[in-house]
Amino acid sequence: MLQVETLSVTLSGRQLLSGISFTAHPGQVTAIIGPNGSGKTTLLRALTAEHRYTGRATLNGHDIAVTRPSVMAGFRAVLAQDTQVAFPFTAEEIVRLGLEAGRGAVAADLPARMLAKVDLAGYGPRPYHRLSGGEQARVQLARILAQARQPVSESGPSWLFLDEPVASLDIGHQLMVMRLARDFAEAGGGVVAVMHDLNLTTMMADHLLLLQSGRLLAQGRATEIIADGPLRSAFGCRLRVNSLPAQGPWLLPQAEEGFAAP
Repeated sequence: MLQVETLSVTLSGRQLLSGISFTAHPGQVTAIIGPNGSGKTTLLRALTAEHRYTGRATLNGHDIAVTRPSVMAGFRAVLAQDTQVAFPFTAEEIVRLGLEAGRGAVAADLPARMLAKVDLAGYGPRPYHRLSGGEQARVQLARILAQARQPVSESGPSWLFLDEPVASLDIGHQLMVMRLARDFAEAGGGVVAVMHDLNLTTMMADHLLLLQSGRLLAQGRATEIIADGPLRSAFGCRLRVNSLPAQGPWLLPQAEEGFAAP
């Protein structure tokens, strides 16, 4: 599991996170939500050892701060918010970068299968830099799926760390990505994702972490967090949260107090 105890991050003399503690379990999707600047990406980067932190964080029993990246890459794959590629790789070559660290390097057809999984069948030979932003995002998703090909292995669960994985995608591909994350968790892997779309989050996440100003304001299931009180405290606006019989809560941004439709 992922265990985080009193994690704090200070960069350039400014404290960005303070005293964050939570546990994320394999078999679940854990979503990190909150307003802009609340520390969501900072938290994810601390959990992937990109930022120094105080406190303690362990993943599958490994201390994240001191474990070699090559060891962590064997069971943890990271999808950054934005990935810059400086060389003229093809889509297939990008996916194969995940195989170098993951558990499926011997599977010659794996890149093609992962590209098909993200609705990019036949895109392998295409130059990466000529793809649209949404297509590039899905190639990067195929890369981490190749790296974490087995949600569970003899050594334990694999983990996906996703920073705004649906930000540049149309609604159809947003749903596809969330279903892939849900399927990965249901197969025994763990998923930790920074999310902005609260409706998608309530559909797919088992556990929510609500951040505000670098602190953990609340955590729990969607029915506990996607509610008038926590959302009003975190986002500073009044939202109407509703629920349907067969689903979790949902909200209407149009119902924010003072909103006038054109």
